[in-house]
Amino acid sequence: MRRHFLPFEADDEQSLARACWLMKRQRDDLEAIITNAVCKAFGGK
Repeated sequence: MRRHFLPFEADDEQSLARACWLMKRQRDDLEAIITNAVCKAFGGK
């Protein structure tokens, strides 16, 4: 996971925590995008 998000960082605790935060942020953003798309597709607001 760290190599995907932070390929040039070391394998230390702070880099791993940052990669976890980035992965959660990406997942939350994608969830919001999908929710909005479904609402628009079915005529919601």
